[in-house]
Amino acid sequence: MKVLVVDDNKSITNSVEKYLKIKGFEVGVTNNGKDGFELIQNNEWDKILLDLAMPEYSGLDIIEKLEKNNLLKGKNIILFTASSVSDYVLEKLLKKDGIKTCLKKPISLAKIAETLVS
Repeated sequence: MKVLVVDDNKSITNSVEKYLKIKGFEVGVTNNGKDGFELIQNNEWDKILLDLAMPEYSGLDIIEKLEKNNLLKGKNIILFTASSVSDYVLEKLLKKDGIKTCLKKPISLAKIAETLVS
């Protein structure tokens, strides 16, 4: 399974990448929202772990741009966040085709892997 991790926290992406590779996943990583959008737009990913709160270009910006370019539908995006996004905003996001679930940080690496295969 090909997984993209988009999160500005390098210690998180390093840990997630190492763990998932040990578990047999093919993993791509970026710590920059704009690069994340480009990777999503130009590559096929089975699942995408997307941090909502990133400086300059957030996960919300990525979702908005994917929607604007008709690229969100059919994606398998798992929101991955420690931000205090309101329940209302989160509920709206989870109704979008292409967004599957939300994992709240902190979360175990095992739970991330389990969510990816479910």
